[in-house]
Amino acid sequence: MGFFGGPSKGTLLTMSQGIAAVAMQIQMLQQAESSEREAILANMRSEGAPTSMNELVQMAASVVREQRMGWYKKNQFLGMIFGSLVSMGFSAADANYIKGQIELLC
Repeated sequence: MGFFGGPSKGTLLTMSQGIAAVAMQIQMLQQAESSEREAILANMRSEGAPTSMNELVQMAASVVREQRMGWYKKNQFLGMIFGSLVSMGFSAADANYIKGQIELLC
């Protein structure tokens, strides 16, 4: 694993936006009615999507490990996740917390 090892910047951006979109969906599900939430969660499970923030954090950390991201790419990816979360409406504190949880598992 080299210092700059890992996917391209465009790929990192796409992955970080996907992680942020799923995080937003999970957050919105917490506010949904019970019957509606269960139907959506069942659909997410059938597609193999993470259904909790914990699963999402673990998935994002596994991306860093599986892609063998070097220090620079890992930090770039984490920064993009933070930026994507904030741009989708998360507070900076919440986005920083999620980013930190991912970083702990890398």
